Amino acid sequence: MRSIGLILLMVLPLLCPPSIADMASHGRNQETMGVTAQENVILHQNETVSAYVTLHNKATINQDFTISPLAFPAPLSPVNLPLTYTLVPNHLQQFVFGIKADASASFSSYQIQLSITSDIDAAINHTVTMNVTVAPYSNLNFGVEGLTALTVDENVRTSVAVNLSNNGIYQDNVTYSLYTQSNWNWGWNMANQIGDDAYTVLSPDTLVYVYLWVDVPAVENGMPLLQTGPRFTLTATSSLDSATTSWSFDLLMNEKKNVTIDDVDEDMILAPNEDGRLNVVVRNVGNSPNTVNISLQGVDEAGNPLPNLQQADRFNVNGWTVALFGGLEYVELLPNESRTIEIGIQSPNEFSGEIFVQILVFADGAMLTTRSVQVKASIQRVSSGNLSYTQTGCDSILPNQSCDATLDVINTGNSYNSYALRTGSVTDGFTVVLPSEILLVQATQSKTWPLVQIYAEEQASAFRLGVATLELLDDSGMIVGSVEIPLKVAPEIKWSFRNIEEQVNANGRLSIAMEVRNDGNAVDGLLVQLQSSHSTPMGFIPPDSAIYEDGVEYPRSFEINDIPLGANFTIRAWVDLPQDQNSNGTVFINTSIRSRFAPELPFVHMSQGDYLGMVWQPAEGVDEGFNWSSAFETTMNYVKAWAFIVISIVAAGVIIYKAIIDRDRRLSEQAILPYQQINPDANDWMDKFRDNDVDSIEATSTATHTGEARSNWDPMLVQTSPSRQDPPVEPLLVEAASIILGKGTEEHPEVLPASQNTNQPQDSVPLPSSQQMTGFVQTTERSSPHGPPDDLEF
Repeated sequence: MRSIGLILLMVLPLLCPPSIADMASHGRNQETMGVTAQENVILHQNETVSAYVTLHNKATINQDFTISPLAFPAPLSPVNLPLTYTLVPNHLQQFVFGIKADASASFSSYQIQLSITSDIDAAINHTVTMNVTVAPYSNLNFGVEGLTALTVDENVRTSVAVNLSNNGIYQDNVTYSLYTQSNWNWGWNMANQIGDDAYTVLSPDTLVYVYLWVDVPAVENGMPLLQTGPRFTLTATSSLDSATTSWSFDLLMNEKKNVTIDDVDEDMILAPNEDGRLNVVVRNVGNSPNTVNISLQGVDEAGNPLPNLQQADRFNVNGWTVALFGGLEYVELLPNESRTIEIGIQSPNEFSGEIFVQILVFADGAMLTTRSVQVKASIQRVSSGNLSYTQTGCDSILPNQSCDATLDVINTGNSYNSYALRTGSVTDGFTVVLPSEILLVQATQSKTWPLVQIYAEEQASAFRLGVATLELLDDSGMIVGSVEIPLKVAPEIKWSFRNIEEQVNANGRLSIAMEVRNDGNAVDGLLVQLQSSHSTPMGFIPPDSAIYEDGVEYPRSFEINDIPLGANFTIRAWVDLPQDQNSNGTVFINTSIRSRFAPELPFVHMSQGDYLGMVWQPAEGVDEGFNWSSAFETTMNYVKAWAFIVISIVAAGVIIYKAIIDRDRRLSEQAILPYQQINPDANDWMDKFRDNDVDSIEATSTATHTGEARSNWDPMLVQTSPSRQDPPVEPLLVEAASIILGKGTEEHPEVLPASQNTNQPQDSVPLPSSQQMTGFVQTTERSSPHGPPDDLEF
């Protein structure tokens, strides 16, 4: 059955169009396998060569792959085919087989085809095509064999030439390529070049030279080392059978002596009479071990040698001393090895000055490559200091109290100095008291001032933050340092009890009321608690803003927050004195308040109330009757409490009422015109006592009916004086009558003609007995049924 299946696999592709089979097979194969194979194979007549196909199992199960020959031309035959191999999922396997050419095979190219199948799907069939070339033998040989070593110098382009012979029987088109692992630049000196390759055509039994060049770089950092260098491989490839022949050569570097100065410290700044050292790093950049020659030369700023001063490893000039340390001139340095030397310089005891030193370095045997560098040292006095502090309590200062700070100074300059303290900026509400001492401090030493005191003002509020800046002055008055001390006012917890009232009522309930005042410096909150020496009902009457437990009928504690400075609030509590005790006693009640900021510091007020035992208590149910003394006392208390208020209200009402009456009177007087005012005669007051007074007279307009009124009213209002002479009226009586009748005159003004009004007497004097009173017109109104108003009423 297997053979029948293989035959079908070979025949079916021939019956179907290749493109369709290829596409279907490719789609299925992509899901289960991956195939990689050689594209070209070259072999000679009567020769067997190996070829390979690599398979990848892409399925999720094991597969048995089988490679079978599908098409082999007549001169070629397969070796070790078919092949079967089992692959686990996601694994690769290379299948190696042989291809053999007959001895009589013609020099030509052929195509072979291989069939690849899988056991999991009989429909899977992958075809692999290879190009097989039967070629004649080539025979190319270089004129030299093995490895060749060539010695080169730095910075030189080196040319290389080698011959190549074609010892074969066929003409060959040879391609040349050069390979190296170095980055040295190279190229061809040949006419025919394609990219990086060169080529020539060689006839049988002929010889040709291959020319190339290599640029040798400079020796850098000791590389390449002496007698070392990169390797180059020249390869010639035949166009007949792609056979290659190679020749390798090494380019070895000659000796190179050199030295360099890699690093120099910055110019030195010295204090008076101070020494210092300056580091210089030298390195052997030659490609062989060597020693280093080092010398010092005093020069001016322009680099010119100082007169009468030779190169040496130590010299003195103008009070300066310069010396070389760590030169080790007789110790070799390996290629690219470095050494640090020290140049020691000591300054004179002066406050200013400078020196220039030139350092000369060269490798032994290469004086012409001397390297030099110039350094400088100068004298500079540095005035500086470091101020530090330690404080005690400055982060919690009570009002009108102080904290202490200790200040230390370190002389960070390069000479002695005198230091003093000065107050910088200080936050309002704080005061700093500094010591007046001036400290003399040597370089790198430290000293401590006496204590610095910082006060908080008496009215400072709690938690006020501040900063005190203290400045450090040197002997020139310059600020060389400062510190900032953070400050904070501590809360002063101070509560006082005021206006304490305690009272026991008839039912045996002790009522307590007290004022609590915040005499501290912080907006505080309180926890108020009530405690008793006896188990008895009691509780607070909390303020509106108090916080206490929900659902508690008689709270024994509450909290109140945000009580301003100097504010009062009242604590009210009640305690029922015991009524079930056998003996008399006293209940002690503690009202304690605790600040939110210092709950560990309670303020306690103790109250007490005496109670009677059951034997001494009055019997229940006895009606003592009405207590007149208690009622009188209560009445008097109410009178005392409200008397002044009632009196004040009555007095104010009387004053207001009187003011209204006076205002109305003034308005009435202002409403009467000057010509309407009538001065009453002294005898007019008697008309009120006449029996024949007219009760009602129809009032008419005086301005329009003056004549008619005069004719009608004259008989009634004007009487003839008696013939006898009346006795004179007393002036006091006239004055009293005028006062009494003034009210009626104001309420009912009389209107007289202008001529008659001017003839009326101005003074209240009696008339002669023989003279009759002249009549006058009097305008009256209908009188009120209630009578005239009383002039004494308000």
